[in-house]
Amino acid sequence: MKSSTSPIVIAVVLGCLGALGPLGIDMYLPALPQIARALHTDEGSVQYSLMVFFTGLTLGQLFYGPLSDRFGRKPLVFFGLALFMLSSLGCVFATNLGQLLVFRFFEGLGGSIGMVIAMAVIRDLYTGHDAAKLMASVLMVLGLAPVIAPLAGSVILSFGDWRSVFVVLTALSAGILLLAAVCLPETRLPEARKHSRPKAAVGNYLRLLTSRQFMPFVLVSAIAQGGFFAYISGSASVFISMHGLSPMAYSLLFATNAIGLVTANQLSPRVVRRLGTNLATRLASGCYATCGLLLILLETTHLASLPTHAILLFFVVSCVGMLMPILSVRAMAAYGSIAGTAAALMGAIQFIGASAASGIVGSLNDGTAVPLTGTIAVCGVVALVISITALPKGEPTRR
Repeated sequence: MKSSTSPIVIAVVLGCLGALGPLGIDMYLPALPQIARALHTDEGSVQYSLMVFFTGLTLGQLFYGPLSDRFGRKPLVFFGLALFMLSSLGCVFATNLGQLLVFRFFEGLGGSIGMVIAMAVIRDLYTGHDAAKLMASVLMVLGLAPVIAPLAGSVILSFGDWRSVFVVLTALSAGILLLAAVCLPETRLPEARKHSRPKAAVGNYLRLLTSRQFMPFVLVSAIAQGGFFAYISGSASVFISMHGLSPMAYSLLFATNAIGLVTANQLSPRVVRRLGTNLATRLASGCYATCGLLLILLETTHLASLPTHAILLFFVVSCVGMLMPILSVRAMAAYGSIAGTAAALMGAIQFIGASAASGIVGSLNDGTAVPLTGTIAVCGVVALVISITALPKGEPTRR
């Protein structure tokens, strides 16, 4: 279907919705050492608040997708945003790590609505190159979140404590709720909703899990995203605690990497048009794997430094930025009739990778960059192997 709402407006609204997850992650990263001190625990334990957030992101998507196919996109948007807002407020009043983990889990459940709805709405409206262009526009808006969020977190910390970060997240989610209510059209047609049955979600998930037009692309994206979230969960400890950067300097470095992510997002449709999905995926995965292997080699030979960490991680993040729109559009292309369900499963698998990688980095935290760089290297190599051996040839049959 086509919408009378401007694609630019849709991109902005979907970008803001999708940004909730990154905002919930990146804005409080500079505060991780402060949270550990305030709650009388260690940084490795506080990093579990990232893992439970990712768990909430994963589980929430599995429910939101089929329900949005049946009841429409907007009602689920309202529910998810309200849950995120209330859970962020709960984090403000958390007095120990256990309470923070519980509220972060529900915050993740609420925040998971963003990317499910974004991908489903894009598939409701477009396919092929048009879908890739809108996806790139959404990711450009969404990509501002990791640029702005850590900087905003550092500014907030200069005026208040870590709880102030969650006050701001509460206010932001309320603002996005208002924006979605006013500007987001309902893109799930009534006749399509009639034929959607949430009870059929299990069967649809099984069909997708065995699809060669879906799973190889999803697995590469999940593993690539796992390395990216290993970087997110472990970079504060590496750059602040190990290299001695201030929270503001760390935020600036983080923002520089985010610019690489956004730039690669915008280049990806052109790269696909010139090289095709499979070759573009293999080249980006190869660059990712090479940088990851260099990171762990330099770390284990004690040749790593602040510049080497910063430069190689910049290229890793940029490769992820290149891969995500390519893989997301290609995986969704054949499944327009169950777009919400397909988006939910893809997002859930991606965040399983993110949760696992961040959990590994947190549990292996030893004061060095080995857990971070080792996880990124493994993710890069596995993504490359899958992209070489498992991607199907040709274009999908759209349904």
